Amino acid sequence: MNRLFGIIAKLMLTGIILTVVSCAYDDTVRELRNQPADDESLAIAFSNGIIDNPVPTTKALALLSEHMESMGVWGWQTTQEGATERLFINQDVTFSATLGKWTYSPLKYWDSKSSYRFYAYAPHSGSVPGVTATINPDNHAISIKGVTLKGCNTIDSGVPVPPANFGHVADVDWMLDRSGQSMQGVTRNEVTFNMQHILSKICVRVRRSSTFLPDSIVSISIDSLKIGNFISQGDFVQTLEDASQVLAPEWTTVDTLPRYTVTSAKHVSIPDSAVFVLESLLIPQSVTGSQYIRVWYNIGNSGGYISHMDNIFSLDELFGKFEAGKSYVITVIIGPDPIRFDAGVQDWTDNSTNYSAFSK
Repeated sequence: MNRLFGIIAKLMLTGIILTVVSCAYDDTVRELRNQPADDESLAIAFSNGIIDNPVPTTKALALLSEHMESMGVWGWQTTQEGATERLFINQDVTFSATLGKWTYSPLKYWDSKSSYRFYAYAPHSGSVPGVTATINPDNHAISIKGVTLKGCNTIDSGVPVPPANFGHVADVDWMLDRSGQSMQGVTRNEVTFNMQHILSKICVRVRRSSTFLPDSIVSISIDSLKIGNFISQGDFVQTLEDASQVLAPEWTTVDTLPRYTVTSAKHVSIPDSAVFVLESLLIPQSVTGSQYIRVWYNIGNSGGYISHMDNIFSLDELFGKFEAGKSYVITVIIGPDPIRFDAGVQDWTDNSTNYSAFSK
């Protein structure tokens, strides 16, 4: 009998212990599940990326949200045990002006014992019809296929400095973070991408020649300016070597669609100082003899006579090719002699007048 009571007592004690352990386990699971939902500070977050800022410790030239409303993100997580799994697959991350931050869904959460690697481009391919974006899982090189341009001009009238922002025109200013971002889960910092332009940019500015006699000219105006016969489509495949040497070969032009011409603002009066009349994106490409700039302009003299003039010039006498991430500037100099062109190339965001220039 005593032995029977002993067995019953042991069973009762075991039941109590199992019940306590089970409750503790349930509470722990419930805590782990609910904690991320209650504390978004544990979620992986993306900050406002920067553009064309090769040194992270210096002031950013521009913020991504000023140019884009979305970006595509890939991400990998490596656990403490060394296992690697894909966390984000071309995740659409969008900027909320109301919240003032970049958002995505469903949220992913940091693991303090894991390391992470993120790669991004902008805008997200889903926002541009006909474009696909992929990443090589072995070397993490990003490909963007089907990029098409129509030839938009950001300038409505003559301005001293081009806007350098294509957020309000149809053509898309494609960018990507060339090196990606490594993070440790224990830090739980926001992920900040450093975006680089991968298209080319062409700018045209106009100024009066210094050879005009004082008080002989009353007015100078551009009636119309066209530049073009540009290839409108291309495919981009990122290379992982020295970016300064390989940007142009990353693009393959697709010359099956009609080419396009960009038209500047019409009837623009030219003041004494130079003004920009055209800023447009280009698919990186070799320059050929069929690509040109043509200017129709008017010169009014003090006697009331207006001369209507027309000049055309081949772009292959100014440039050999348009490379990614570069801004190409043509200065049209209008004077009593035949029109003259100064041409040069500079970094995308350098709005100074110190071009690496030459004249034709």
